[in-house]
Amino acid sequence: MPLGSALPRDVAGVLESASLLEVSEYRVFEMAYRAWFGADAGGSASFDRCFFDYLYRDRVPPWVRTFTRGVVARGREADFDPAEYGVMHPPPQRTMIYLGFRYAIWAGATVTAVIVAAHFAAEPYSCLFPPCY
Repeated sequence: MPLGSALPRDVAGVLESASLLEVSEYRVFEMAYRAWFGADAGGSASFDRCFFDYLYRDRVPPWVRTFTRGVVARGREADFDPAEYGVMHPPPQRTMIYLGFRYAIWAGATVTAVIVAAHFAAEPYSCLFPPCY
């Protein structure tokens, strides 16, 4: 697909469903398979082939199309809840919150150190080329 071209409608439906349910596209395919066939995909070759066709050729099977259209239609309603589709996100734990703050502080300190080091490393050469003000 050339750059700048619009997404096919079915692909946009898969992406919007994944966004509404806050899951991956692969998980959307798994959920659609279960809803259509009444069983888990179980990593079958035909399921994987359908997903790879979606990834590389933008082909969406009818069972995924039907599922995503239902999710998108339901997602436009005010009382939409991903739990209706079996999606349960665990609440954040104290450890996760603590680690998030810790990593944010380390990232901020690293970026600050790089900027300060770059400033001092470039200072002797700041007037290498005229005009120097």
